[in-house]
Amino acid sequence: MSKSKSIRNRSNNAVAIEPEVAIAVIGLFSAASDDEGITLKEEYALSEMLGSVSQFEDYTDEDYEELTDKVFSLLDEEDAETVLAQAIASLPNKSYREAAYTTAIVVVGIDGEVPEEEQDYISELQEALNISNERAQEIIDAVFGADEEEEDEEEE
Repeated sequence: MSKSKSIRNRSNNAVAIEPEVAIAVIGLFSAASDDEGITLKEEYALSEMLGSVSQFEDYTDEDYEELTDKVFSLLDEEDAETVLAQAIASLPNKSYREAAYTTAIVVVGIDGEVPEEEQDYISELQEALNISNERAQEIIDAVFGADEEEEDEEEE
C-alpha cells in the first residue's frame, strides 16, 4: 500500500496530537522517505527548519528535547504511517499545514537529490495537506529559489 493511500485511509481514525509535534513527525517521516534512514544532514536540516518555523520560535533546548521524546513515544506506540496520518489530521490550519510542507521539502531536498520516490512522497503529502499545486510551487520557489539565485551570483 502506498504511503498516500495509507495516509488517506487512516486519517479519519486519527487521534489529535499537538500541532508542533505533528510538524516534527512530518519532518522526521520526510527525512526517512527515501528508505535510507535519517542522515546527519537531514537531521540537521530538520532541526534548523524547526527552529525557523514561527510555531517554534520560543522553544528552548528543553522544549526540543521534550518534543523529540513525544515524537519517539508516538512512534513506539503506533506504526509510522498511522502516526503520519495523525500528524496531518492534527494540523489546525493552513499556516501549520504549510509549515509542515515547507519542513518536508527542506528535509527531502537538503542533499540536493530528489529521486522519484521522494518526489512521489512530497506530491502525496501536498495532496494530504490540501495544498494547491500553485501554492506548493510558490513554497518550493521561496525555499529553493534563494539558493539558486545565490549560486547564479557566485558563478558570475
